[in-house]
Amino acid sequence: MLKNKEKICGLAAGLVVAITFASGSVAKNLPQAEARYNSESDTDATILDYVENRRRNARENALNEDQKQLLLDAYEMKENLREPLDPTKNVPVAVEGDELFYDENTGDFVVQGNVVMTSLDKRRFITEHADGNLASQDVQVEDKAYMLQLTDAQARIILNGYKTQYNWGKETGKMENAEGKIDHQYVKAKRIEFYPDKVVLYNASATKCSAKNPDYHMTAKKIEYYPGIQTISYGVSYWLGSIPVYSVPKQVSKEGDKGPYMPKASYDNDKGFAIKDTHYFPLTDNVNAYYDWILAQKTKFNSDGGLIYTTKGIGTFKIQSGFFEDADARWIHKAPNFRWDYSFRVGDAPFTYSFSYERGAWEQNDRHSMHTYYRAGFSIDPIKLGTWSVYPSISYDITDESYDESRVKGMGYDITALKEFDDRWVTYLGYHYSESNSQNSVFDFDLDSYSKKITAGFSYTFSPKDRVVIGWAFDGERNKLMDTDYYWYHNLHCAELVVRYREKRDQIKVTAQFAPW
Repeated sequence: MLKNKEKICGLAAGLVVAITFASGSVAKNLPQAEARYNSESDTDATILDYVENRRRNARENALNEDQKQLLLDAYEMKENLREPLDPTKNVPVAVEGDELFYDENTGDFVVQGNVVMTSLDKRRFITEHADGNLASQDVQVEDKAYMLQLTDAQARIILNGYKTQYNWGKETGKMENAEGKIDHQYVKAKRIEFYPDKVVLYNASATKCSAKNPDYHMTAKKIEYYPGIQTISYGVSYWLGSIPVYSVPKQVSKEGDKGPYMPKASYDNDKGFAIKDTHYFPLTDNVNAYYDWILAQKTKFNSDGGLIYTTKGIGTFKIQSGFFEDADARWIHKAPNFRWDYSFRVGDAPFTYSFSYERGAWEQNDRHSMHTYYRAGFSIDPIKLGTWSVYPSISYDITDESYDESRVKGMGYDITALKEFDDRWVTYLGYHYSESNSQNSVFDFDLDSYSKKITAGFSYTFSPKDRVVIGWAFDGERNKLMDTDYYWYHNLHCAELVVRYREKRDQIKVTAQFAPW
C-alpha cells in the first residue's frame, strides 16, 4: 500500500505529474450573468447596444478564479509530462489529497482531505473523500463534489452535487442533486448524466437568471444538451417566479436560436401601460410557428403570427399575418405577407452579399395595397481606421405598390463609424441615404420623412449597472435636427429597466424586460 499527503498521478495513463493546487471549501461561487440592453431608436443608438452586449457577453463568459486555476494546472501537467503524450491512450489524471491509499496490485485507491482530481483535458473534481480504481479508471464520490469542465468542444461546466460517479477513459458519469452552470444556463437537476457528446438532465430547471430564486426559469422532465448543436427538452414548462406561463410536451432549440422570449412590461404616452410577449412553437427541425402579441391600455390588443422556415443554403422564409409596429409606434396590417431573406459571404473575403424579397397585402390609414419589395445589398466587415471602426454597406431597393401603381427605386448607402474611448465612453457618427421615405411612399411604416440622414451619439457607463445614451438624427438635406433621444439603462439583476425620452416628440417610454434566454 502507498500512503502520502501529496498525490498519485496518471490514474488513466500511468504518468507522474507534479502540480501545486490550493484547495478550499468544496462549494464554490458561480459567475454571474447579466441582462442585455436593447434600444428602439431612429438615431442609430442600436450600434451602442452592440458594443454593450458584446462587453456583457465577455463578462458572462469570463472565467472565475477556479477555472483559471484549472487551465493553469492543466498546462503545467502537459509541460511536466515525462514522455510525449500518446493519443491512443487515455488522458493523464492527477489525484491529490491529505491522505492517499493505493493498492498497486488491484489498482484500488482511496483519497481523503482536500481531494483534487485533475485531468489533462481540463476536468476537475474537488471533494473531501473519493475512492476508485486505476485499472477501470473509475472514481466515486458519495458526499458533495465540485465539478469543473473546460474540455475542448464540450460543455463548460461548474456544478456542485452528490453521489458522483465518473469514468475518465469513457468520459461518462453521473451526479445527483446537482446545481450550477452548464454553458450559459444556471441549472438544477435531480440527476445529471455526462457523455462525450452531450449532457442529460432529469427533473431539471434552467435559466439565465443567477438569483437563488430566479425571476424566470424553465422546468423539464428531461433535457438533452448537445453543446454547440441543439437542446431537446421534454415535458417543458416556463415560469415567471412561481407562476406558470405555458407548457409544451417537447421543445427543440438549435444553437443560436432566439428565445423563448419572456414578457416585457412598458409604459409610454401612446399606449399607456402595456405587456408584450412572443411565443415560438417548433413544428419540424427547420420550421417554427410564432405568435407575437401586445396588450396595451390605450391601443387594446394587437398581435401577429406566422411560420418561419430556416434553411442552410437558401435563406429564411416567412409567412406572416397580423398587426406590426415600427420604432415610431406606427402600425400596419399585413394579411398575409411573404418574406425571404438570404445572405452569404464570399469565401474568406470580408464581403457579405444579401438579398430580400417581400410581397403581401398591406393596409394602413384606409389605404390597401399589394406591397412588393426587392433588395440587393453588399456590406464589408468593419474597417479599422486608427481608433475608429467603420461599418460600410450599399444596397439597391425597389418598392412597388398596387394602390397607386407607384414604384420607388434607387441606391441606398449606409456608413457608421464607432469609437470606444475606454470602458465608459463610446461615440458614433453615421450617414444613411435611402430613396424611399414617408413622403414618396404609400405607407410610412418603418420609414423616415427624409432621405439623407446624419446620426451621432454617445454612451457613458457611470456604474456597473447604469448607462446613459444620447442620440441625434439630422435631416441632411435641410440641415435640420429631427430627433434627440435620451436613454437610461439600469440593470435589475435578472432584468433590465430602459427609460427613453424623445425630446422632439415629448414622448417618454419605460420598459422592464427580463434578461434574454
